Amino acid sequence: MNTVGLIQYSLGFAFNVLEQLVTDLTQEQVDWMPPGNVNPIGALYWHTVSYVDIIVHDWAMGKAPLKQTAGWQEKVVIACPPPVEGDPMGELRAIREGVCIDLPAMHEYAQATSQALQGWVASLTPEDLDRTIETVIGELTTGQMLEAFVVWHINVHCGEISATRGLQGLKGYPW
Repeated sequence: MNTVGLIQYSLGFAFNVLEQLVTDLTQEQVDWMPPGNVNPIGALYWHTVSYVDIIVHDWAMGKAPLKQTAGWQEKVVIACPPPVEGDPMGELRAIREGVCIDLPAMHEYAQATSQALQGWVASLTPEDLDRTIETVIGELTTGQMLEAFVVWHINVHCGEISATRGLQGLKGYPW
C-alpha cells in the first residue's frame, strides 16, 4: 500500500466511525446540551464535517467549500447563536452555545463531503502528497495536512461524540 492508499483508508475509516456514532441518534439526542463544557453532539457533528470541508476545499484545492457552493449550511444549520463582532473565537463559541442542525440533512452533507474528499484523494499521486500548503500552523505537505487537520480531527471529535453518547446513557463507540 502506498501513502495515498493509506490516507484513503484512514479517511474512510474515520468517516465510517463518525457515521456509526451518529446514525442511530434522534434529533433530541443530538440537540441535548451536556453539563459543564462538553459540546452537544449535533454541534460537534457540524463542526467536524464542515471543518473538513473547508480544509480540503479551501486550503488544498483552492475552491469554496461544499457548505457554500452546494448550500449545505442553509440545509443543515437550523439555528446558530448570533455572531459577535470582532470575536475571533466566534465559531467555537457558537458550537458550545448550541448550533442546531437538521440531522437527516447533516447525514447527507457528511456523505457528500466524504465522497468529495475521497474522490480528490484518489486523484492524488504520492508526489502530490509532497506538495506544500500554507496552514495556520505553518507550511505542511498535503499528506501532513490530511493527517493532522483531517484524519486526526475527525478521530478526536469521534471520541467527544462517543463520550457525550455515554453521558446520555447510550453506548459510546459501536464496538
